[in-house]
Amino acid sequence: MPRPDRRLTGPAAPAQGRARKAKGPECRAKFFQIGFNKCGTTFIARLFDMNAIPAAHWLEGALADDIAYARLTGAKPLARWADRITAFTDMESVRFLNMPVIEAFRDFALLDAHYPGAVFLLNTRRVEDWIASRYLHRDGDYARSVAADRGVALGDLADLWAADWEAHLTAARRHFGDRPEFLEIDIDHATPEDYRRALSPWFDLPRIPDLPGAGVRRARLRNLPRGARMLDAPLPGADQDPARRDRLARRLARLARPALLLRRAATRAPHDQALCLDLTEGVMRDAGGRVMPLRRGPDGRFHLDSQRPGLLRPAAVANDIAGIAREGLYWLDMRPATFAGSGPDDPAHAPLIAGLRRKGAQNLFLWPAPWHHRIGNRGFPGSTSPSPAARDAAVVWRGTLSGHDPISRLTAEAAVTALLADPGDAAARGAVTRGPRWRFLAERAADPALDLALLADPRRDRALAGAGLTAPVPCAPPRAGRLHLCLSGSEGDADLLPLAFGHATVIRQQDGWESFVTGLFQPWTHVIPMAEDGSDLEARLAWAADHPDDCRRMSERCRRLCAGLGDPAGRRLHLSHLLADYRRATRQD
Repeated sequence: MPRPDRRLTGPAAPAQGRARKAKGPECRAKFFQIGFNKCGTTFIARLFDMNAIPAAHWLEGALADDIAYARLTGAKPLARWADRITAFTDMESVRFLNMPVIEAFRDFALLDAHYPGAVFLLNTRRVEDWIASRYLHRDGDYARSVAADRGVALGDLADLWAADWEAHLTAARRHFGDRPEFLEIDIDHATPEDYRRALSPWFDLPRIPDLPGAGVRRARLRNLPRGARMLDAPLPGADQDPARRDRLARRLARLARPALLLRRAATRAPHDQALCLDLTEGVMRDAGGRVMPLRRGPDGRFHLDSQRPGLLRPAAVANDIAGIAREGLYWLDMRPATFAGSGPDDPAHAPLIAGLRRKGAQNLFLWPAPWHHRIGNRGFPGSTSPSPAARDAAVVWRGTLSGHDPISRLTAEAAVTALLADPGDAAARGAVTRGPRWRFLAERAADPALDLALLADPRRDRALAGAGLTAPVPCAPPRAGRLHLCLSGSEGDADLLPLAFGHATVIRQQDGWESFVTGLFQPWTHVIPMAEDGSDLEARLAWAADHPDDCRRMSERCRRLCAGLGDPAGRRLHLSHLLADYRRATRQD
């Protein structure tokens, strides 16, 4: 156990020769918080921010990604921030797609070697409370994602996390020993003044943030029963019949095959934006042969350079494939939506793996979209959903702007990015207002039978305001209705699965795009179809009102399908069949 005086107060003075207080980040000692998340990391970051000491907190996982990539390549960790940042906190990366879970604060020895004289703070708390807090983090999504990554049931995480906790604390104490720049703070007992006193030999901290108040603590106590229920959640797929699992996997593999296939060797790029995963060599190359900034770790999974977040989708699919196959060449097009193979202006010269294709596209095999169709995601089967009794009679749509401008093919997401860079960009402005969702919402905004609203998105709202645009419908929080609209967008069926797994009946807009589940959810069997222009919506609503039992049965069928989709063993079987088909198509088997 840590010594009480060190845990709360830290050393009385800096060691001889260690960095002392200085004005610039290049002169100060670096500071690394090396305790787990959910142990007051935000408070520690705010402590530095309030005192104008440059700090980097989490950065959406970029800090952890950078450290892990540096470990694999031999580079200096955090070098891109080192000249302007003093304090680094919450160095963890847990993504809702198939990328390694990285707890880079556990790489304290690497950081110690590259930043001599740095101050390391091991922040702790009562381990049982920490585990409960982790289960409740992000409304349970964090735990679901970690469980999916580790291939265990939610309830198994408690023991695994407890073992991780003990191993990390033991390793940190052994590494640093009695060095004065190693501090421990138990957040359950420390006062704000204890933080200031412990860090005072290195940093001037005249301002201290308040600790969480009684209201926050009461809310945590109220949430404990919900966390306890997660402990009893079974391993996903444990109740699936093996024969049914096999049938579903084979059906998904059949649906993934292209409408027209030209069998060609994988030595030629299907188009100039495709990427080639070479599992034999453990690298990914672009169409011109240039190696992409991915490195394979000791466990066989790929890590991505944190400066290339645009490659997250193909990197995640590389990890999907590496978890199943040992060798081979696999061409990928993991743009949110690709027109490749849909006509002479958008060729796909050889078989290609994509997340979304146009109906009838040549040579495109469908793969689960990495950000939306991963087990463990909130948008994938497994999350909680309001029961039928908790749903009101409303016809609801919630979402954001999405879809392609029919003239320029610019997506709403790309148009928003362009408007943030240049609010006067007329092409981007036109692309937003011509997009399918914008037009549908504008035409239906005044319909009293519909509850249409955008989900909060400050980035989108800044772009629209800067361009002088007003969204056609207001922003509102999610609402659980008995009927939900699933509108066309440039992410395909990204909105379908959360609705299908709920207890609502889904009215799905037909738009000519196909994801890996499009053919699975059949019109009038699982969903109510709606024309692309929405002209038959009134008729569909009237049918739903006259056929409540049919709507209920549709919802039940959707949930049964989703139970199979959320089965990790079934997912692995499905993707194994798909890769076998792809290898045959590219003459690798």
